[in-house]
Amino acid sequence: MNYPPRISLANLPTPIHKLERLSAEVGREIYLWRDDMTGFVESGNKVRKLEFLLAHALEQGVRRIITIGALQSNHTRATAYCARRVGLEVTILVREPKAGHDPHQPATGNLLLNQLSGADLKFIPFADYQKAGFNSQPILDAETEAARRRGEKVYPIPAGGSIPRGCWGYIRGVEEMLATWAALGLGTRAPDALFFGVGSGGTHAGLHLGYQLNGLPTNILWAVNICDSAAYFQKHVTELIENTAREFNLNAYERALQILDGHVGEGYALASDDDLRFYASFAHQEGVLLDPAYCGKAFRGMLAELKKTPDRFGQRILFLHSGGGHSVEAYREQFARLFGRV
Repeated sequence: MNYPPRISLANLPTPIHKLERLSAEVGREIYLWRDDMTGFVESGNKVRKLEFLLAHALEQGVRRIITIGALQSNHTRATAYCARRVGLEVTILVREPKAGHDPHQPATGNLLLNQLSGADLKFIPFADYQKAGFNSQPILDAETEAARRRGEKVYPIPAGGSIPRGCWGYIRGVEEMLATWAALGLGTRAPDALFFGVGSGGTHAGLHLGYQLNGLPTNILWAVNICDSAAYFQKHVTELIENTAREFNLNAYERALQILDGHVGEGYALASDDDLRFYASFAHQEGVLLDPAYCGKAFRGMLAELKKTPDRFGQRILFLHSGGGHSVEAYREQFARLFGRV
């Protein structure tokens, strides 16, 4: 397969290993695709997209990356450090939560890491995000245009890096995963089902195209939405698949998506006490850290669906761990209250 230009930023291939104790408990073989191990500050699924996006930026001779994300965005943190690695300046538009952001409070998690990277942080009040229809793109477009009027050569990266070129991160990732799966010696070309979280849609679109281009059925891909609704993602991810196929002349035809709704919980990046108890229990059980905002919700969603209709998904299940461990610190007060250590 002919890939667009990329630069090497991630530690690849990432391993796949079986969750022995959880598998015994669930009655299915549960495997983890460890994309939380793509790096340290570059950890998670976003760096795969950035390998293609930053290669394109460097080709164009830009000096600054502009991107946008929430207060604890994994994408903005990975972008900040990957951009620095290749010598680029970076501006991060930080969407404040509804409750606002107190600049006098010490930064935690991804926000602290973004500060340490020396990124230019511009905070976007929740009211401005609401006025934009909860759409980050107009805000990013306005900042990009302002920078260009100042004479800066900039490269905008939308939320999550979820544009056609970014989708190549997981188109390529599918080939890698299949080789790693084959090396396990399980006797099958691919897992019976692959679960993952969907937030900005680029990982989902890349996996879908990667499966299709490798001759695999896409109806064994199961997205668990961690924000918005299944209806929104059906439209958004389908458009992203079509735009990627069109831009890169890919022979992509299948558009049916499997999105498992009902696992958003209290809202984007909000975790219940029950959620946090589960993440602590899972860390004890398997020695794996799940983040409360993204892949943790997807993982809990997968387990709920397996419990509800286990035969629907087959025997060997793979879950894409998309990183996010740095954001756990942002929940420290809730964890402290929960475990009685304030």
